Amino acid sequence: MVNHSPTMMSLKDMEGRYLLVNAAYAKRVGRSARELVGRRPEDLFDDDDAQQIRDQDQQVLSLLSPRQFEEYFALNGVETYLLASKFPLFDAEGRPAGVGSVDTDVTLSKREQKAKREAEERYLALVEQSLVGIYILQDEKLVYVNPKLAEIMGYLPEEMAGLTMGQVLVPGEASRLRQQLLRRFRENIAVMHYSTRGLRKDGVVVDMEVHSRLFELEGRKAVIGVVMDISERLLADTNLRLAAKVFENSAEGILILDANACIIAVNDAFSRITGYTEQEALGKASRIFRQGEREREAMQRALAGSGHWQGEMQDRRKTGEWYPAELSISALRDEDDELCNYVAVFSDITQRKEAEARLQFLANHDPLTRLPNRSSLTSQLDEALARMASLGGQLAVMFIDLDRFKLINDSFGHQAGDQLLCEIALRLARVVGERGMLARLGGDEFTLLMSGFDNHTQLAEVATDILAELGRPLMLEAHEVFITGSIGISVFPHDGRDALTLLKNADVAMYRAKDSGKNTYQFFDAGMNTQTFERLLLENGLRMALERNEFELHFQPQLASDSRALQGAEVLLRWRHPQLGLVPPVRFIALAEETGLIKPIGDWVLAEACRQLAAWDAAGLEVPRLAVNLSPRQFGQPALLGKVADALREAGLAAERLELEITESMLMQNPDEAVQLLTQLKALGVWVSIDDFGTGYSSLSYLKRFPLDTLKIDQSFVDGLPDDEDNAAIAEAILAMAKKLKFHVVAEGVENEAQAAFLQGKGCHTLQGYHFSRPLPAADFAALVSGWRREAALV
Repeated sequence: MVNHSPTMMSLKDMEGRYLLVNAAYAKRVGRSARELVGRRPEDLFDDDDAQQIRDQDQQVLSLLSPRQFEEYFALNGVETYLLASKFPLFDAEGRPAGVGSVDTDVTLSKREQKAKREAEERYLALVEQSLVGIYILQDEKLVYVNPKLAEIMGYLPEEMAGLTMGQVLVPGEASRLRQQLLRRFRENIAVMHYSTRGLRKDGVVVDMEVHSRLFELEGRKAVIGVVMDISERLLADTNLRLAAKVFENSAEGILILDANACIIAVNDAFSRITGYTEQEALGKASRIFRQGEREREAMQRALAGSGHWQGEMQDRRKTGEWYPAELSISALRDEDDELCNYVAVFSDITQRKEAEARLQFLANHDPLTRLPNRSSLTSQLDEALARMASLGGQLAVMFIDLDRFKLINDSFGHQAGDQLLCEIALRLARVVGERGMLARLGGDEFTLLMSGFDNHTQLAEVATDILAELGRPLMLEAHEVFITGSIGISVFPHDGRDALTLLKNADVAMYRAKDSGKNTYQFFDAGMNTQTFERLLLENGLRMALERNEFELHFQPQLASDSRALQGAEVLLRWRHPQLGLVPPVRFIALAEETGLIKPIGDWVLAEACRQLAAWDAAGLEVPRLAVNLSPRQFGQPALLGKVADALREAGLAAERLELEITESMLMQNPDEAVQLLTQLKALGVWVSIDDFGTGYSSLSYLKRFPLDTLKIDQSFVDGLPDDEDNAAIAEAILAMAKKLKFHVVAEGVENEAQAAFLQGKGCHTLQGYHFSRPLPAADFAALVSGWRREAALV
């Protein structure tokens, strides 16, 4: 019976030798029963398995009681699990005689348990690591949530167990889903898909998409489902709809191109600006990349580098009309970094260009005679001198001053004087013709710039023709009047190699012509110029002026246009020369620039202005801000930012109490570097203003690039207000532009209340000029401001 049992049975003596094995044991070991008798486990099994059997037998013999063990063997290459029940054997006298063993094969059961455990582990890993939220809901409470759902809701998984629907959904949703759940149970709706809104632990609303299924958990109905956070998708959909609205309703033309620059989409503004319908445009190659070779290469370099290009181009409407366009184009790339599309946004800037052209004309031409003004003349002279320096040749400057004009102006009035100036301008233009550039510098002064002559004789002939034309009688308010002129002539390179010297020497020669009886001309002669010695004196003195403390600062107040309260002051440099007395900056600044001394002088002005403002603070005198002019050399030096910071720090001043004034020409020397420096100065906190605005480039497209706070209207445009219509138009245009660009505006050169009232009425913020005070030394300025404060306190 033992031998035929399927259960493995064996008996061993005290030495571990088999006394008896049944057929099932022998079969599993792979030997016959006869072969096994007398052998030990180490004769049949691996060392580890044999040791396992010996340890178990020893434990049974030590305790002399039955024991049960789980054994694992790789028998005949087959993985085998046994449940071994071992018991001690006794001889007839009751002494231990060996160990008996009944071994049941549980391999199949073990495999099933292992498979079940691995399946559970795989399922748990899938649920726990899932990228979507998973939950089980029973009795309207969460009985399980996976980590992803807990993450979506801002909880730890264990915190969500037991929460009700009302605790995890926005108000009103729990009631709606409860009714839905009751209907599902009632109608046995197994699968359901819906959207809802959850409430995170921190109170943030989460848009969710839910897929759920009914099932039974421990004999009761429950719901298992997956949850996806669709907040970003809904936001993206909203943004996409918004982008579509922007695309269709934008005032700027928008077109989308494929990688070959063919149009695949346009908006309504594109059709309105160009005249082409959407059907006419789609599929056509865009003209954006058909500009000149240089412009096209620059655009393509920018798109290949930064992926963006912005600038201006000329485009043509369907009617054939050309118009200026401001264009911004971006290159789009796919996930493989391959170019896939271009997006271009453009606008018709015809009106802006016309406004710029008018402003440019008004800024560079005399409003009365329509001739080029001083700024235009200086620019043309500088360009001509640069050409002469490289190509050679001669250049002449003629100063033409009307004789006895003041007498006529005073006798007939300003209106008649203006009429006379217009007539003189026409006569001079007729005489000069194409022989040179004629300009009006102001008052009764005209200047002629000439080149292409061979000798002084030709210049003398032109001067003679001008005097003859001026000498002809003219009618002024029904009276025949005669007027003559005096002309001074300087010639490059003999009489000067720069614009300032040529203009100065022509002026000197003109006064010599007046001294010679008027109605004549004079060529400049070095002997005329008594300023030569003064220049030497100035240059030598300038080098020692800082060391000898000969410089001093004067301050001209800047007042609010509405309240006339003090808003600040402009700092103006004066030089108290031991022989020449108080020297204004116009006589030495250019020399300081030329010699390089402007840098240490400028540093001193910056530091002294900050020190003076701090001193006034300590004395209880409130001066909100000081404006300091920067010279071109100062603005161009790399150490400027550090010097400004040092001056503020040493004086203990807040940066916003310092304003730095620069000119348009300084910005345009190197616009990119200027933008970078201005940005750094603005980051420091100082104010930045454009001085003498309107006399330089005055380009809106350039101006909006620079981080500025203030525009200063040049006094040449304030002169004559409010009666001078052209100056009024310029002032109004500047103020309107400044308001659009959110700039503060200061008008300088205000000399009467009529000018102040006009500027205030047009929206000018701050006024400066002799109407309020001339520039004063520090002590006098302090006394003036203190007096204003006392007067204001009595009101």
